[in-house]
Amino acid sequence: ITPLFSYLLSRLFYEVSNGARNVSIINIYGGIVLAVAAADDLFIGLKIFIMENAAMDWVTHIREACFKRVLGQDKKWFDKTENAPVCLIKILIKDGDDARALIASVLCQTLVVSAMLGVGLIWALARGWQLTFVGFAIAPVFAGVMALQSNLVSKCEVRNKCAREEVAKQ
Repeated sequence: ITPLFSYLLSRLFYEVSNGARNVSIINIYGGIVLAVAAADDLFIGLKIFIMENAAMDWVTHIREACFKRVLGQDKKWFDKTENAPVCLIKILIKDGDDARALIASVLCQTLVVSAMLGVGLIWALARGWQLTFVGFAIAPVFAGVMALQSNLVSKCEVRNKCAREEVAKQ
């Protein structure tokens, strides 16, 4: 929706900066810009809702599988201090929530980047632009920068997870 919003907003600005001669067109474009902005907010909320629910379903499935495997252990396994019920519950809850947040953010980033590249290319074709060498050169650079950003974010997540575990031990 971003390219559509940008186009409509620039068209609205053009009409206003042109001396506001045709008020009905300005009102029409203003209403369309507001509707597109509202739809964009709706889609963002829908995206977050879907991603969080998918991640929570996945974490619930993982927790159920882990719980079944923990219950299948011998009694000697539970006598070890690292396998005490308190430690197991803490690991199941904390690591599951960390995995849910990580999966939701990675899926969200991947879908957003793919959608942005796809919409950008479709928009360029629809507007009659020629896809030249520059267009093909920008897409890999953009994808590379996004991959680098995702890599840095995941390193920060690992560092923060280690810090949280260290605080939890103390």
